[in-house]
Amino acid sequence: MSNAEFDSEEQEFRRDLDPPAGVCPKPDLLMAARSGIAFEGAEDVARHLAVCPFCRQLSIDLAQYEVPGVSEAEDRRIRARWQTARRGRLRLWRWAAAAAAVAVIVTGAVFLRSMRYSAPAPAPAVPQRVSPFTLAKAPIKIPATAILTYRGAGDDNKEYLTDLAAALEPYGKDDYAEAAGRLERLVQKYPDRADPAFYLGVCRLLLNRNEAAIESLRTARLRGGALSDDISWYLAAAYDRAGRSAEARREAAGLCGSTSEYKARACYAVNQLTAK
Repeated sequence: MSNAEFDSEEQEFRRDLDPPAGVCPKPDLLMAARSGIAFEGAEDVARHLAVCPFCRQLSIDLAQYEVPGVSEAEDRRIRARWQTARRGRLRLWRWAAAAAAVAVIVTGAVFLRSMRYSAPAPAPAVPQRVSPFTLAKAPIKIPATAILTYRGAGDDNKEYLTDLAAALEPYGKDDYAEAAGRLERLVQKYPDRADPAFYLGVCRLLLNRNEAAIESLRTARLRGGALSDDISWYLAAAYDRAGRSAEARREAAGLCGSTSEYKARACYAVNQLTAK
């Protein structure tokens, strides 16, 4: 047989092999199952015989001859054909196993790459607590122009008003960090004045420096003046943002019982803090 004929026959066996039928039983078991002889595993052999073209053909070939009368050459031909079929099937199984291994490696590489470069899922949003205190910049009670032209003020008072106006200039432009720096120096320069400490407390509160804001606002309260209601409102807000709810409720309750401009807002804050 030429190489071309051998390759053609091998390809024909490979085509007949799909799908694989499992391990082929021995020829005597094939013939026993074909003859209807009962033995252990006979049903499995019969099912294999139904799906395996090689064993089916082998059983047909064997049925055509009486086994004792088979010639040596015929026996070699049958066994060679059977062995060729098994070798072809083994090669296909090896090819399928290699392809499966490659697929697993590629899939694993893609999975690892996706794990390496994929952005982590965003954490679920945590609802933010809403403070019952409206946090807004405190208005400057006396406009800077009125301060600078205030009549009847002594030299010391005029110097203070001039310095306060200069310190509040960045405050009016919402530059709270710069204003806080200027007001800190003013608090030290004028230890008996409440205004610098109050506006410093507001700046610190707006900069989320809550404990420092509480300190400044309490200092402003000790220095007296006409800003007592403003001090109480912003002090209550600072306590609330610092997590000191009892002190915030106490400050708000005082305003709620007053006639100040903060009365309605303070009463609302008291209700919200009490409902916690």
